Amino acid sequence: MQTVSFNRLLSPILFFVFLPMSILLFLTRHQMDVFGLDFKVLFGGNIFLFVITAFALYFHKKGMENKNPNVFFRAVYGSMIARMFLCILIVVVYVSFAGDSLNKSSLLLCFVFYFLYSFLEVYRVFSLFKKKH
Repeated sequence: MQTVSFNRLLSPILFFVFLPMSILLFLTRHQMDVFGLDFKVLFGGNIFLFVITAFALYFHKKGMENKNPNVFFRAVYGSMIARMFLCILIVVVYVSFAGDSLNKSSLLLCFVFYFLYSFLEVYRVFSLFKKKH
């Protein structure tokens, strides 16, 4: 049985989501004020979600390498729950420290990033899992 490399899992998300989104955010950082968006919140959210996705994919890879299929599914569900709670924690910290400078539009756009990264992570893992089995 062929093992799936971590780079093969992460590369599409890195090259087709994280880097283009980071470049787009960086290039449009001065125009974001017109739309009421905060570059720091969006860029930080993008980086945070990519890092969480990378860790989750690492655990998915370890789960795929185990002969017991339950380990794989526990890794998938465990990483999704961990991602959700880490994101809730970051939002609570941001809201508590932001005070009057809270940017709801940027926070909502970060939720869109959250769903995008979550969908792509699950899609990548399950498509490779199907190919493997």
